[in-house]
Amino acid sequence: MTQANIKNPLFCGIDIGSRTGKIVLIDNSGNLLHKNIQSTIASATKTYHSLLETIPQELKTSIKAAAVTGYGRESVAKETQLSATEITCHFLGVSFLHPEIRTIIDIGGQDSKVITISDEGRIKDFIMNDRCAAGTGRFIEVMAEKIGFSIGDFADIDVSDVEPLKINSTCTVFAESEVISMVSRDIPAKVIISSIARMVALNTISMAKKIHPQAPVFMSGGVSRLKPVRFHLGRLLALNIGADINSQIMGALGAAVFARKEAQ
Repeated sequence: MTQANIKNPLFCGIDIGSRTGKIVLIDNSGNLLHKNIQSTIASATKTYHSLLETIPQELKTSIKAAAVTGYGRESVAKETQLSATEITCHFLGVSFLHPEIRTIIDIGGQDSKVITISDEGRIKDFIMNDRCAAGTGRFIEVMAEKIGFSIGDFADIDVSDVEPLKINSTCTVFAESEVISMVSRDIPAKVIISSIARMVALNTISMAKKIHPQAPVFMSGGVSRLKPVRFHLGRLLALNIGADINSQIMGALGAAVFARKEAQ
């Protein structure tokens, strides 16, 4: 993507995750002009180009700078001008729309991150788990399939009126065995969903407590769409967990904000 010399420049951010790719376009005033989310396809490069194809033709010639982040950013480094870490981009994206936030919880397809923000609006600390699949979006997807639910079905279930059972293992393989055992014992699906969500929340909280999360808390990433997980995170932290319609694209938005800053 080449740099343009234009009066009303636009800035592009792309987040290539392990499960989905996201793209965002903002203008110089920070208005969100375009966004798109796609399932990650054969390679990071193909996902990158597929996302670019979603940009309306009339906007393409106004793009001044672009940045990429996410799981696949190194694979497409030669394709774009700028790249930035997921920590930086989720911080920039959330802070751009919600400057009051002091803790960000991002649970993605393959990893999870917690970021704390100082009162001055800078990253204070962060912690990341990219070594264990348990507690990530992919883990939830697999567990949901075991009880005959899609991730979309899982997302909208209200679990506030049931008590979860304890899943003892934090290992994906053994946790899967426990879920299968629940199914065989005819445990209601809603209870199993609540139990899975609580396990994910516990894994995240055990990590988050190491850096002392403070309110307000905001959840970004794909798992932010899952109400059972947000419910248990809020219950365990005794805090309200914020999220909005742009939670899943915060990494891409942060990359666009990063591109704008670098271009200026």
